[in-house]
Amino acid sequence: MNFSTGQKLIAQKEFGKALNVFLNLKDQNDDIYFYLGLIYFELNNFNKSIHYYNKFLKKKPNSIIALYNLAFVKQSIGQIEMAKNIYLKLIEIDQNKIRPYYGLYTLNPNYLDQNKYEIILDIKNNYSHSPFEQGIINYLLSKNEKNNKNYSKEIEYLENSHNLIFNSKKQLNISSLFYYNQIIGQFFNKINFKNNENSNLIDNKFKPIFIIGLPRSGSTLIEAILSSSLDDMNSLGECHVINISILEQLGPKIYSKDFDIKKFKYEINLNIANKSILRRYKEFNIDKKKDNQIMIDKSLENFFNIETIINIFPRAKFIHTFRNSLDSIISIYQSMLAELSWAHSIEDILTYVDKYINILDYYKSKYPNVIMDVDLKEFTKNSNQISKDIYKFCGLNWNNDVLKFYKRNNLHSKTLSFAQIRNKVSKYDKSKYEPYFYILEKYKSKFKWLDIK
Repeated sequence: MNFSTGQKLIAQKEFGKALNVFLNLKDQNDDIYFYLGLIYFELNNFNKSIHYYNKFLKKKPNSIIALYNLAFVKQSIGQIEMAKNIYLKLIEIDQNKIRPYYGLYTLNPNYLDQNKYEIILDIKNNYSHSPFEQGIINYLLSKNEKNNKNYSKEIEYLENSHNLIFNSKKQLNISSLFYYNQIIGQFFNKINFKNNENSNLIDNKFKPIFIIGLPRSGSTLIEAILSSSLDDMNSLGECHVINISILEQLGPKIYSKDFDIKKFKYEINLNIANKSILRRYKEFNIDKKKDNQIMIDKSLENFFNIETIINIFPRAKFIHTFRNSLDSIISIYQSMLAELSWAHSIEDILTYVDKYINILDYYKSKYPNVIMDVDLKEFTKNSNQISKDIYKFCGLNWNNDVLKFYKRNNLHSKTLSFAQIRNKVSKYDKSKYEPYFYILEKYKSKFKWLDIK
């Protein structure tokens, strides 16, 4: 095992295996500490992540990428002021690097004043950047136009941003869209499970709760409320374990040169999937000796994988968070969801939402007792009762402090909602996205559920 092996394992999201490689290489190279910081962050061990980033920064105190990553760890665990100071330090080191401005914006949009927006415009006009960084520049400039209520200019910047970000990893994004649109989106109800008679398949140590749905639907809020239980709980966030394990089996078939979709059969070897999934879950600081361990997986795309999950975890529960579909679409388009291939054009978002609606309808009909709908708007109006209902559905013990989740010292989130969950549940703003509904008008005939009034 060597340095390049560890890097390849990280690229493959094999963080547990990569950790073993870099721990064995520790003290041989200062860069090892950087990768240990990265790996521990991915595995939600934030204290160790901070420890190794700091150890790396002692050797290379002005490393832009290490400082940026450290700031992101800090903001994920709610150390907002520390994160802010790191972003400001990065701007002092080089005010023409765009990512620290984006970091400040994610902490608090008010941290970008008009002077900083003028600097960002100057960066756009006078400096060369990668397509991804150009995407960030256009994204931030869209927010300035939004502040000025210049909605058409905002949408223009957003469109440029999404195109640049999509094309920065074009082939990967095209492959991902193919998987969602042509494979799992078409074959979700035609899965052939192999080796499902194995009596040793089920790992009864786990009582998993899956939060599913669309981004920006209140999923991080529900995760924070669930993880505030007094029950022994491990919340893994958006770990994507199920999808990664499924793609281990499907990827070599669907991405081969001679792939023929007309001959394709969606087959999952449950024995192999079971081993892969459990191995990945157990990398997240889970005590392997405990029985009936409650685990939260907030990988929202798992609505595609409900059938597979139930075959591996018969005790699984699914919390489906949702909001008005029009609000969801606009909110997704206005967000920086760079890692989601389908989130970079209105038509791709609508296509994904269309599949999401059809697939959820199918599974709610087939498995009505394991899927609970949670409407974000209704939750903000009656959070006390609905939180009790969620706890009852999941077999958890509700307590009066559940809705005081924002006071927890151990609250963490890697999503764009990390700041929102550090405040009380706020009232749903039903008119927030109405100025943007006009951009959906031309799709009404294609998507019948698109109800624009």
